[in-house]
Amino acid sequence: MLIAQISDCHIRDQGGWFARLVDTTETLRRVVDHLVGLDPAPDVILATGDLTDDGTASQYATLLDVLAPIADRLLPIPGNHDECPLFRGAFADVLPGNLADDHCSYVVEDHPVRLVGLDNSIPGRHDGRFDPVRERWLDDVLAADPDRPTLVFTHFPPFETGLRFMDDAGLLDSDRLRAVIERNPQVRLLVTGHLHRPIHTAIGSTLVSTCPSTGNQIRLDLHPERGAAVDEPPAYQLHRWDGERFVTHTGMVRDPASVQTVSLDGFVAEIRRRLEAGEPFAKE
Repeated sequence: MLIAQISDCHIRDQGGWFARLVDTTETLRRVVDHLVGLDPAPDVILATGDLTDDGTASQYATLLDVLAPIADRLLPIPGNHDECPLFRGAFADVLPGNLADDHCSYVVEDHPVRLVGLDNSIPGRHDGRFDPVRERWLDDVLAADPDRPTLVFTHFPPFETGLRFMDDAGLLDSDRLRAVIERNPQVRLLVTGHLHRPIHTAIGSTLVSTCPSTGNQIRLDLHPERGAAVDEPPAYQLHRWDGERFVTHTGMVRDPASVQTVSLDGFVAEIRRRLEAGEPFAKE
């Protein structure tokens, strides 16, 4: 199974210094075009929050227009820049019927891996929270099928990254979420957004990955008093499930006119020929 992930699209319809840094509508369009052209194609495309910048109707309208080519495979959750009521309305055609009553969390059972979307945003706030309501919901969902490989996708990462200003406005009660993950080893992968960078760690036996943004990235700077947004290329992730484990790849989407490529197709064919013939990979 191949699962793509996009995050932190921040579709906006106003100016400001972020808008001067990057046109997030255009970068998302490039990422979507890239995903449409992938072979093999992703079975599912997760969108892990901050899909709009202000959660307005006009921003969701633009977002839906750009995402239309992948809408049939899309599984979105909100982030702190989204607004859950408008989010529910915008994605009414793609969200499953088992959406939680008081938060935008849900489960998808139609694939070899169970997919659990966890909404940990707080209305009116830019930090997140894994409160007792969400804890009970996630406990119940995971207890319903404890032996099936599971991927949990959410917006806020439940760990400190060293990007101090992002950590300080991150997930409240993250220790509670980590405890749930630790006691449910069937959760083979936890993927998040929010940080605008690819970052990897582990919680218990569970791999954890954060997805870069389809817009701007956060500069890698672990000094506690600094922070910056940078126009590094828009990016996405692919999570490949082979029946035993996940392997995560991070892809960047640059302007095709600026990318130089050397084809290795002949080398690939020779490697396969030698493998099938049982020949050694000796230096020549």
